[in-house]
Amino acid sequence: MTIPVAFILLENAGLPNEGALIETLRARHPSLRWDRSPVARSDDTDGLMFIRAGDHLMTILLMPAPMPFDQQLWQRASWVWPEGFDAAGRHRAHLVVSTMGSAEDNAETKALSFDESTRLTTAFVGGVLEALPGCLAVAWCGNVGRAPEMWLEQSRRAFEPYPDHPYGLWLEIVHFRCGETIGAYTVGLSAFTGREIEFEVDGLEKRAVTVRVAELSSYLIANGLEAGIKNGGAFEPDSTIDHRVAVFHRNSRLNIGPVVSFSSLEDRAGRIKTYEIIPGSIARNHPLLVMLVKVGLFDPARTENQVRLKPDHHVSEVRLESFDDGLSRALSGMLATDGYAVADTNARHALTNGDIAAARSFLRPWAEEVRTLQLAVKLALTLCDAFMFMPAPPRSP
Repeated sequence: MTIPVAFILLENAGLPNEGALIETLRARHPSLRWDRSPVARSDDTDGLMFIRAGDHLMTILLMPAPMPFDQQLWQRASWVWPEGFDAAGRHRAHLVVSTMGSAEDNAETKALSFDESTRLTTAFVGGVLEALPGCLAVAWCGNVGRAPEMWLEQSRRAFEPYPDHPYGLWLEIVHFRCGETIGAYTVGLSAFTGREIEFEVDGLEKRAVTVRVAELSSYLIANGLEAGIKNGGAFEPDSTIDHRVAVFHRNSRLNIGPVVSFSSLEDRAGRIKTYEIIPGSIARNHPLLVMLVKVGLFDPARTENQVRLKPDHHVSEVRLESFDDGLSRALSGMLATDGYAVADTNARHALTNGDIAAARSFLRPWAEEVRTLQLAVKLALTLCDAFMFMPAPPRSP
């Protein structure tokens, strides 16, 4: 299991005073045992400290050098903390803080879950910040940058249940715009749930989007993915959203990995257009489809060959050559079977004799295969597992 790691950025290299740190932690979180570690440090580990936290150990490792600068991390941080760039630029050393197994050699000590480790590390980092002057910032799991003042305040709630847990220290909410719609996605939520949130619901202002994504993130951290947010389900209208919102577990169209996607079920902003999955250019030229068209088993204008997409999600409406090449290869794979060769011969013979019904019967199994392909491609396009057009990068709101 991956464990959460916090990086505390320092103006000057140094570890906190062990006694002062323990007393600080006891004062901040008196319900938990804080003590010196039973693990003895060797002589060559001056930059390492262990503190007992309940039945487990916390470790602090001093790195007398700056962290590699992460432009995106501090760019995200600057949206809620404008001084973040300056703080990151001034630090000259950093501490690496994480949990580290059982405090004693006891097989009965239960390993910490990710959530438990997160809460313990959060509480501990707050104590370090209070006990050690000169802390400039905290970078949580390499994803979220926050001011020490925010950590000092919110980390006091490290062990509070939902909805009071300090989830704002653990994830970032990034806004973007598509057309007239302001959306947002999370960074850091997947460590808890395996998925980020991608929220793109029409008709909301930036603040309302932030509130909804924050509420959803907090809920998912506490309850997990399956607690009331079902894949393929929908939220009904409420006081702030006057239309139904679809929920899908899919791959992000913004390339942030697996997401829980929230999007308007109805086209409220005139943003959706209908496109042919298998275009007429392939239907007119591919031998399999030519035969199916002759017997009335394929028509590119039918509903099953249509997919509804948002043009403002794409750079242009020029179809990707790789997408259409993939369709052609899939169709040619059906064509190249011995079974189709027999069916094609029989169907052509039946057509020569004017027996369209018989020809249709011979070719129907391949029409079903084409329909299965259409359904699979439609789902892939809807879930952003495949792209008919070049995806457009998000814009700043």
